[in-house]
Amino acid sequence: MTYARRTLFLRPYVTRLLYVERVIASERAAFERKWNSSILYVTPQNTVIRRPDNDTEYSPIVFETEDEHYLFVDSGAYPRYRSAIDAARDTGLFTLSPVTPRAKNSWQMGAYLAYYGRGRDLTNFSSVAERRQACKGYVGTVMNVTELFHRVLFQFTDDVDMDVVAVFVVNPMSGLYSYYNCSASASDCTVVLFDPARRAHEVSKAVALWDYGTQSFSVRCFPKQNLTLLALRAIIAWPLLMSLVVIFCFIIVCLVLKRMQAIEKDVAVMEKMDEDLKVAKVAAEAADKAKSNFLATVSHEIRTPMNGVIGMTNLLMGTDLTDQQLEYVKIAQASGNALIALINDVLDLSKIEAGRMELEAVPFNIRKEVDCVFHLFDETVQQKKLEMSMLVHNTVPTCVIGDPGRFRQILGNLIGNALKFTKEGSILVCVRVMDPNQGSSSDFTAINVDQNSPDTHSSQGLITETLSEVELEGLRLRGGSTAPRLSIQPGTEFNSREAVESWRKWNLKTSALNCKPPSHFTIIASVEDTGIGIPQHLEKRLFQPFSQANSSTSREHGGTGIGLSICEKLVKLMNGEITVTSNVGVGSVFEFFLPVKFHDALEGKPCCSKFPAGDKRLSGMHVVLVDNNLVRQEVTANYLQCLDIYVDLVEDMESTLELLRIKGTSLQAILVDLEGLSLASIADLTSTVRNMPSFKALPVLGLSLALPPLIEKELRDAGVSYMVKKPLRHSSLACVLLEAMNLTPTPATKRAVKVDDSKLLSDKRILVVDDNMVNRRVATSMLKKYGAIVSSVNGGAEAVDAVKNRKEDEKLDLIVMDIQMPEMDGWEATRRIRNWEVENCFICRTKNISWCRHHRLPIVAVTADVLKGTHTECINSGMDDYLTKPLDQKQLHSLLERFVGKDMFNSPEYEQF
Repeated sequence: MTYARRTLFLRPYVTRLLYVERVIASERAAFERKWNSSILYVTPQNTVIRRPDNDTEYSPIVFETEDEHYLFVDSGAYPRYRSAIDAARDTGLFTLSPVTPRAKNSWQMGAYLAYYGRGRDLTNFSSVAERRQACKGYVGTVMNVTELFHRVLFQFTDDVDMDVVAVFVVNPMSGLYSYYNCSASASDCTVVLFDPARRAHEVSKAVALWDYGTQSFSVRCFPKQNLTLLALRAIIAWPLLMSLVVIFCFIIVCLVLKRMQAIEKDVAVMEKMDEDLKVAKVAAEAADKAKSNFLATVSHEIRTPMNGVIGMTNLLMGTDLTDQQLEYVKIAQASGNALIALINDVLDLSKIEAGRMELEAVPFNIRKEVDCVFHLFDETVQQKKLEMSMLVHNTVPTCVIGDPGRFRQILGNLIGNALKFTKEGSILVCVRVMDPNQGSSSDFTAINVDQNSPDTHSSQGLITETLSEVELEGLRLRGGSTAPRLSIQPGTEFNSREAVESWRKWNLKTSALNCKPPSHFTIIASVEDTGIGIPQHLEKRLFQPFSQANSSTSREHGGTGIGLSICEKLVKLMNGEITVTSNVGVGSVFEFFLPVKFHDALEGKPCCSKFPAGDKRLSGMHVVLVDNNLVRQEVTANYLQCLDIYVDLVEDMESTLELLRIKGTSLQAILVDLEGLSLASIADLTSTVRNMPSFKALPVLGLSLALPPLIEKELRDAGVSYMVKKPLRHSSLACVLLEAMNLTPTPATKRAVKVDDSKLLSDKRILVVDDNMVNRRVATSMLKKYGAIVSSVNGGAEAVDAVKNRKEDEKLDLIVMDIQMPEMDGWEATRRIRNWEVENCFICRTKNISWCRHHRLPIVAVTADVLKGTHTECINSGMDDYLTKPLDQKQLHSLLERFVGKDMFNSPEYEQF
């Protein structure tokens, strides 16, 4: 197509060239997956929609010589094109279709030629059915036939003896008379292509007819009407005129044939390009496979020694170490974890680029996911003394359908990026929901067309202008109504009283009784920081892999520049969009839009359900929150409201005291943000409250980042009862409030992981299989800490022998099996163990089954290969569960609990006898 575009000037009467693929209805889904796009249709209302599944075949445009405005639009959906396309398919001949609108006195027509494969034409088939079945697609053009005939016949317009008329004869069987401005009741229909003397309405006895492909043309000759003598001479010279007509027709046919030969050459070039593309495709697939194999190998080779490094540091931390030694070990472990995180990023980027990234569609709680991501950065936030807050609008549903892991990955990368470039100040994560029932989301498919055109379906015969997929998606994402994004930057439009009031008042345009959202909507999440900011001319570089805004950034802050690239690709993969706005020295805002689905299981329940971390004893508690920063006040109030606490909001000392006089003893606590009032004002407030008889024992809680001990002592002496350290967390805030109410916090129901749980595997015999000595020692030491009796072997063959040769009193309870081992890998070893179990069972040996239900030894895969397909292959070979290297203490503990509870991933129900 590049060649066709660059050489279009060599075909002066061809204004456009494209390739249309023929797609059978049964192949539609595969076609749309291949191109990652739907087959489209432009409606009479000028909107672009997905082509309905109501046809036996489709003809989407897959290549064009102009801007790719109408890619994947189905040409065959329009009667004027469908007739010509079907004729080209069934005959293998050149066909034309009408094109409107057209310029005055000019006809442009769509031309089609069927493509059956390299070296094949209509002569290769004996029937229409064979041609129809073999057709792969069509070469399409837009030809200016009026100009073509004009250029050929213009030299005869000055002839003093006759006038010449050329017409295109419309096929009466096509049913397309209306598109040629003809009446269906007419005896014939012609389109005038050359008639400078305006004599096409007259009847001529000098007519030459000829067919090309499925088209019919005629040239008519008329004597000059204004000169009788010349007319007589024309009659006398009739044989000569007829000869001229034949000559004219011969010239026209030769020129048309020459034009067709040029098209055939173009087809040959396209066939050659098709072959080159096939070769390039094979090479690209081979390169992609080689890259995947290379990454898998490198990942495995790096993870294997890292398993030893991280595993040994875990074991070392469980021994008696000095403070300095413990610090060194923690640094070594953190470095190892950073390297593993980098490997995971590279693998994710590779999978996305190779189109192998799969997304989940499972229910998840957005508030819980954001809170979980926050916990990952607690240590960094404390070290940098930053305030990191979460603000989730009340209309965001408790449970949605999507991919929680990728949501956490995107949000985690953006928060990590904000932390890296923010030395002081705040980071705010703001989550909102878009209401598709408001705004103009229903109009997102509108396209710009010439409204004065008599035919708004297309222009120049083949569709020439529409919005790109990205533009359509962008309009769709922004098409609904949303609550305003609140900002931590003072003085901006998003950090004002009007913005906060609008945030509080905004609601979904749905029933106020059940707060039920629509089935599909868009979540908008933003991460704002007060960091160094990004120059506008460097913003486009942010999402390029392995690049940062500038070299000084990477030198000062480190990093590979891969995180934001993964974020952008993941968001696009989830049909979303990510944007960035920034001011140098002020900060940045990264915002991403993700379409999600409302969880059907919760239909009818309030979408503004509270955060599940709240203690029921706090429900209905009444507190007053004092803060002069309205956005920060809204953030804190959001945390309290999620705990089902009623909050009164005030901004200064006078308003607080007035509220106390009005509310009286219904108030149960005062929360004061220490950044919102001066220390003197806080001291005055607490001393005044303590002097009021009804509020002597009223708890006063201070909210702040880590304070110097002297200032904290001053506040406590002034009457502040409790300190709540930021960043706020639902659980920690609930604990302090319960303590302030003289209530004992409810112990966590989830069992904490214990590294030294020495009785978990008491008397269990476990076999560790690994060809790497360090990995065997790591796994053996970890398992022994749980009370297991552990032995180890060096490979798959030794594992099979160990199972077969075990004595009855030394029967194994579990095998921890490495995958990548020489001579016999873990998969093959597992298959042989499963076969041996069947052969040694007097019930199963007579049945044609692949595993024994009575004597199944649990086998867990441990591998450094984390690419797609490894997990599936482990389960298919007969393994019961799966762990990745480097071994993580928490993951190992969780797996062992599943083993003890007989709840492993692939463990079937056993039968004992």
